[in-house]
Amino acid sequence: MDIILFVYGLSFFILGVLVLFVRTKESAIFFARKIWLLGVFALLHAFVEWVFLYMYLYPEYEPLLSPIKFILLLLSYLFLFEFSRFIVRESFKEESSKLHFLHTLYAAPVIYIISLSSLLTLILIHPSLDDAIAAIRYTYGFFGSLFLGIGLYYYGESLKKSEYVERLKIYFKVPGIAFICYALLAGIAVSPTHYFPGNIINTAWFLDTIGIPVQFFRALCALVITICSIKALQIFSDETHLKMIKSIKQIKRFSSDVSHELKTPLTAMKGEIEVALKEPRSQEEYQKILYSNLEEVDTLQSIVKNLLMLTYLEKESLKNKFTQQNLDDVLLKAIEDLIIVGSQKNIIFEMTELESVTVIGDEILLKTVFSNLIENAIKYSPYHTTIFISLTAANHMAHFRIEDEGNGIDEEKLNLIFERFYRADDSRSKQIKGFGLGLSIVQQIVDVHDGNITVKNRKPQGLTVEVTLPLAP
Repeated sequence: MDIILFVYGLSFFILGVLVLFVRTKESAIFFARKIWLLGVFALLHAFVEWVFLYMYLYPEYEPLLSPIKFILLLLSYLFLFEFSRFIVRESFKEESSKLHFLHTLYAAPVIYIISLSSLLTLILIHPSLDDAIAAIRYTYGFFGSLFLGIGLYYYGESLKKSEYVERLKIYFKVPGIAFICYALLAGIAVSPTHYFPGNIINTAWFLDTIGIPVQFFRALCALVITICSIKALQIFSDETHLKMIKSIKQIKRFSSDVSHELKTPLTAMKGEIEVALKEPRSQEEYQKILYSNLEEVDTLQSIVKNLLMLTYLEKESLKNKFTQQNLDDVLLKAIEDLIIVGSQKNIIFEMTELESVTVIGDEILLKTVFSNLIENAIKYSPYHTTIFISLTAANHMAHFRIEDEGNGIDEEKLNLIFERFYRADDSRSKQIKGFGLGLSIVQQIVDVHDGNITVKNRKPQGLTVEVTLPLAP
């Protein structure tokens, strides 16, 4: 028994140390940013079991150590309960989820009023210390572990698809099952108490029936949770490391690209001004040079504007300003602004489908997505062609599609077109002006709206771009 209690406590201690000392705040995954709550629970619970071990070895100290065990147990389960609350709300936040009611139930004002009322009622019925410890296990231990297990099991499905999320799913599902088992073992099989079910199903009954202390199975659950947490934390660490390397590379490339893009118009302006100052010129010549410089200034302004837009999109507080938007109205406004531009090349806009669609977002940013994609389609479409546009709703998502009749893009370059300053000049027209920032901006706007964008070549020719965005609840 003493070995089991020691290993049980050690498993939670290792889990707590790993969670609290591994840097996960940089992770984009919500779970990683809240896992410190699990770490605090694990450390406190390790001390609970070691206090219990000491009481088992030295029964004469039980009156002194029981209040300490009560306080540590309450604190540990409160941290576990809070962690489970966050995971449940995150896992079932979509209204389409069958367990969405848990998202509402686990709002802090609701669930804490219910749980505290339950805890105080049980303590008032039987105010002894042992019964109070059982009440804590019933209220926060059982429900905290049970719903944390359910939340973890489904949590992976709520994550945005990425290369590491598929690997993470198994490390959510397995500890999810382990926490459900732990809920039954630690929240039901408590020390013998005066009220149901502790007066029937308890640690003494478990030992008599199974022949093995319940703490042994709790220790197994703790070991499974610890091993899976180690694997998950390793993935979080790898994810953060890869993001840092990628960010450094992007910064270096971005600095190089910005320098190049700004250098070209500045060099042109400097050259023209130097030539103009070498000898007296007529008013018409000076005007010609000034008009040329004005074009270069417009180019610089456009580059700076786009760079500021990219910086704005990286702000974490941006989503707090989102409101409900009629996406069909936003799309029609974007088309209206660009009809004249399209008519200059005798391009026809054909609206194949248009449904009334509502999303949560920023009107200006959403219009920027449509405007940039439509403008791109106009730029790369030959004269006297058609651009096909549709907006529909299906499977809780808005689907925007735009197709042109241009030359398309080489297949090996399709995955590069969203990079900053990249322009697929080989397969599109080299004479078309641009800075390679439009699609990068589009992708970041779509990302910040929790959407997705795909590009593929269209048969017999042309390009198809599709944007999907979550519908408003």
